[in-house]
Amino acid sequence: MFKPLSTAYSTELTNHLHQSQGLVPIKKGDFFLLFWKAWRTVFTNTELVRKSFEATRVWPKNRQVVLKRFNKQTSDRGLQPSSPVGLNENTWLQLERLLRATVADKTSNEARALGEKLHHFQVENELLHYENKGLRKALKTKKKHKKTGRALDLQQHEEYHGGAVFWSPRAIREARYRESVRGQEEERLQLQKADAKKLRESNNLLKKKLAEEKRVAREEAKVVRERERAEKAAARTAKIEADNTRKAIKQSQVGKRKALSSSWPKAKRVRASGGDGGVGMVEVAAPPPPPRISSSGRAIKPTRKFK
Repeated sequence: MFKPLSTAYSTELTNHLHQSQGLVPIKKGDFFLLFWKAWRTVFTNTELVRKSFEATRVWPKNRQVVLKRFNKQTSDRGLQPSSPVGLNENTWLQLERLLRATVADKTSNEARALGEKLHHFQVENELLHYENKGLRKALKTKKKHKKTGRALDLQQHEEYHGGAVFWSPRAIREARYRESVRGQEEERLQLQKADAKKLRESNNLLKKKLAEEKRVAREEAKVVRERERAEKAAARTAKIEADNTRKAIKQSQVGKRKALSSSWPKAKRVRASGGDGGVGMVEVAAPPPPPRISSSGRAIKPTRKFK
């Protein structure tokens, strides 16, 4: 049974390499899976087990079969590796029957070309299916390789001096309990980190919101200040213009008064000789002022109370 087992294991290993297309390396963790498949293939085959028993004469008993091997060397014959699965013959036969039932003239060039195309597509579909299956299996194996094994925390006593250790079920239960507690603690720490991250994100969002509100308030205050500044500037400009206008009117009135006063002749003093031989001063009456004229050219008459 060892030769068929070795052959089956070699076959499983070759198929694994072909399916993964050399993308996934072989590791220690792959040995048991490949060996278990080979073991089931060999030891579940009743015909192979029966032939092995007959070859060794375990059953039915015949010692001469074993003794002959010491007298005459014979070549061992093992099982040849199974050929890889190719095209599904049932599917192709079904397509061939369907083509013959559909096409009237089976000997025409069109019918032959159609049959060749169907055969080509079927072969290509089977190859792609086989390649896809192998790649999926390789990806699954690669994911298993990423998972690192974790040894149980089997606490060793100080009086241990031997090379082999037999752990009791109680020690294994305690180790598994410690492993579960450690896993729960790691999960709690992960949840705590996630909560802290969410809290930081919410704080950052709150800070951004407050900063945005302050920025909007500053913009609004700036607009209000600019409006007040513009209103004060406009009021100051209007006041200056009003003062300038008032000063101009006042200056024009003063100028008019000066012109009127300069146009009136002053009273002249005339010396007069008196009887006593003294000299006296005689006041001469000034002529009446000229009439005032409006801007339209009409004469302005004073009222009676000013006469």
